Amino acid sequence: MAFDLAGQEQPRYEQSNADVLLWQTRYRVVLALLAAGVAVGLRTVGWLSVSAVAEARLGAAMADWLIAAVAAVYVAVVLWLHAHVQRSRRASRALATLMMVGDLLLVFVLVFVLASPRSYDRALLVALFALQLTHVYFGRGPALLMLAATATGYLFIVDVAIRTTGDGSWADALFTLLIFGVGAGLVTVVQSHIHERLSRLLDMFARAEDGDFTATYDVASDVRPDAITHVGRAYNRMRAHLADIVETDPLSGCLNRRGFEQQFRRELARAARAQVELAIIDVDLDHFKQINDTYGHLTGDQVITEAGELLRANARAGDIVARTGGEEFAILAPGTGLAGAQHLALRIVEAFRRREFAGARRIPVTASVGVVAETITDEAVHADLLARADEALYAAKRSGRNRVVIWTPGLAAMRASAGEPAIR
Repeated sequence: MAFDLAGQEQPRYEQSNADVLLWQTRYRVVLALLAAGVAVGLRTVGWLSVSAVAEARLGAAMADWLIAAVAAVYVAVVLWLHAHVQRSRRASRALATLMMVGDLLLVFVLVFVLASPRSYDRALLVALFALQLTHVYFGRGPALLMLAATATGYLFIVDVAIRTTGDGSWADALFTLLIFGVGAGLVTVVQSHIHERLSRLLDMFARAEDGDFTATYDVASDVRPDAITHVGRAYNRMRAHLADIVETDPLSGCLNRRGFEQQFRRELARAARAQVELAIIDVDLDHFKQINDTYGHLTGDQVITEAGELLRANARAGDIVARTGGEEFAILAPGTGLAGAQHLALRIVEAFRRREFAGARRIPVTASVGVVAETITDEAVHADLLARADEALYAAKRSGRNRVVIWTPGLAAMRASAGEPAIR
């Protein structure tokens, strides 16, 4: 996965660039046409004169044509980029930088044609504002390229002025550029810090969108707290609540399938690093459809709630209990081998046998359980472990329900030869 200078994932970065370029198109076109139209109009009525350097190099008439031509090309490029980005919904760093360089080119042409060499620093002033906006919307990379382009453009028009009319001096130009460089450097440092913190927040929200709430915003690192710090604090406060809402099944009180998947991948990676055992225990309530058909769905919901309580009560510290389907549950047991997983599974089956559900209705409910345990050496066994646990559960239900079956290689062949779906 590629990353930009601020550490964002490239696809998300390019989508953000596209959104910015699309809404900026209207303003770019209007400002370019307005600036060129006003400049040519004031030249036509004699209220504005061409600079001595531009007149010596181009002539007054050609200077007007240059302004009109550059503005027309600029507008055409902006509209072409708008159409391209609208189709692809992506805008790379190179495309964003091209747009920024186009902005600078238009500014420098106007300054070169209309301002005296002693006023060329106006281009740097405009560029300083543009630099800040570039960093805010596109990040540090395009901003640094724009800074280099600004310095190059300024030195170029100064060189043309000195060679053409001798107006201006390199000493003054370099001193002005030094002042601009210091100001632009401060802007870049401040904006980079803000951009990086916003990127961290964006990454946390992106991870939360995928169900991962492990990351927290480091409030202590913000020496001078600001609005971003307040957003980070708010996220930290809401993180636990969001995790409960997104990852917890409200009926059983256990993790839902999404939460289970997050925890499973995390524990699988940890087990692979340490090369330790991991067990999965699949639990399915027997004849649950009959409970719904006989007593109604409200009673069925109550049975699911009590089943979740029973499983959490019998699971050990560190075990992860989830409701993975309608009447299906799974227990993830990190650091547990086959003997320990079998013992836990038998205890669960016995707990169901002893308990009567749905309060005064005193409904007997049994459970079928499939168990798989393995020493993890590679995270790639993710799908295999889930399939093996399901095969063991299938075997438990085929062999009469209300029992525990341990996965063995022969179970897969038995299920394939059966040629029928799992019994529920």
